[in-house]
Amino acid sequence: MSALSVTTPELEFIFNPRSIAIAGVSAKEGTAFGGGGFVSSLQDIGFRGPIYLIHPTAPAIRGLKCYPTLRDIPDSVDYVISSVNARNVPQLLEDCISKGVRVLHLFTAGFTETGDAERAKMEQAVVARARQAGIRLIGPNCMGLYVPESRLAMMQGQIAESGPVGMVSQSGMNAGEFVRYATPRGIRCSKVISFGNGADLKAADFFEYLTDDPSTEIIVAYLEGIQDGPRLAQAIRRAGRTKPLAILKSGRTEAGSRAANSHTASLAGSLQIFDALCKQAGAIRVESLEELVDLAVAFRFVKKLNGPRVVVVGGGGGASVLAADDLNAAGLELPPLLPETQEALAKVTHEAGTSIRNPIDTTSLWEDEGFEATLMPPATAPNVDALLYHTSFGGGGPSARFTDVRGRMARQAETLGRIQQECGKPVVVAIRPATTAEAFDQSATFQELCWRQGLATFPSIVRAGQALANLVEWQRRQG
Repeated sequence: MSALSVTTPELEFIFNPRSIAIAGVSAKEGTAFGGGGFVSSLQDIGFRGPIYLIHPTAPAIRGLKCYPTLRDIPDSVDYVISSVNARNVPQLLEDCISKGVRVLHLFTAGFTETGDAERAKMEQAVVARARQAGIRLIGPNCMGLYVPESRLAMMQGQIAESGPVGMVSQSGMNAGEFVRYATPRGIRCSKVISFGNGADLKAADFFEYLTDDPSTEIIVAYLEGIQDGPRLAQAIRRAGRTKPLAILKSGRTEAGSRAANSHTASLAGSLQIFDALCKQAGAIRVESLEELVDLAVAFRFVKKLNGPRVVVVGGGGGASVLAADDLNAAGLELPPLLPETQEALAKVTHEAGTSIRNPIDTTSLWEDEGFEATLMPPATAPNVDALLYHTSFGGGGPSARFTDVRGRMARQAETLGRIQQECGKPVVVAIRPATTAEAFDQSATFQELCWRQGLATFPSIVRAGQALANLVEWQRRQG
């Protein structure tokens, strides 16, 4: 560990500021990006401490009093967000030093990532001066922090409910998108960190912090490049040995490497070397942001699979047939149903055109009395490790046959949750895409009903299968 690394107690203060000042807020109404965006985000999530705005002429913005400079604020300030032009950052830093600020978050861009040598020198000088004064920098060129427990938000719409998933992200947009995609599926976050260029605090610092953070049980990450390679490798190994860890790494192609360098001044590094590191660490490298969200859902709700054997149950023969191909391609197995399982299913469904093999395709699922009777036999079968239930809304299916759609969805979700609990096997739910506004609302409602019953939900069968396969591989690496 290098001399500049930060121990967990020293980093803790970053995530719990008592007061915040924002420099560079526009006085124009409706400005929702930059400084104005941070004001709205903090107000929406209900930041508990005072928020001070710095503006050279405006008396107040968004109902908050403005001060010409940071030094003019009469009270103490823990945390400063910079949305000023890069050339004004050195002066803002001097004001932070004078004021006794502990953390400076540089949303400000225009440093090393520009490729300009003078801008790179300015970034280095800012870091050196901040370290000399004992101030920690997040960024430059980043969205900063989302910490629900401390009521810190980097974007509007981020909720105040906290949970066990922590994220380290070089990209602010990808951090925000992760939260936006994951929240409706029941994922709640402990800390989400967008660190941009990582001029001072780097990925390794935040991996180390989240590894020791008692409120973080699962770690996900988006990385563009490698900074301080040996130390980052050490931090990833330790994180992967301690907690479930999934990493999305950009720079998989030459074009991606160039894009990463221009975005956050990152050198992408060899993907083969990074893959080897993930295998050593017991971590999983994923290929997309969607796959990162899906694996977080699997870590959170599925937790453990005893094996790769999955039974698929749902209405719609074509979807079921494709499911068999998709899951097998992902590395899962669809075992034939045992004779006793088929015998139990035959008592439930007698209609032509149904299938009581694996996948199971039957309209008996559309009736309340047939739903549990269809799902319980395969769920209790000794040659099955997980049950995947798939459904959709609209198009004349179940939602068209029942007037009390929400009540039926609630009963189905409760039944699925109870089966998972009683059988001790994961039950995952794939809700196939909706095609109408009404069906979309019904899908969203059913998704929430399911995750609140402790069920992993996915937007397609293939994504559910890939997440389960990743979970099986993660367990193998823990081995």
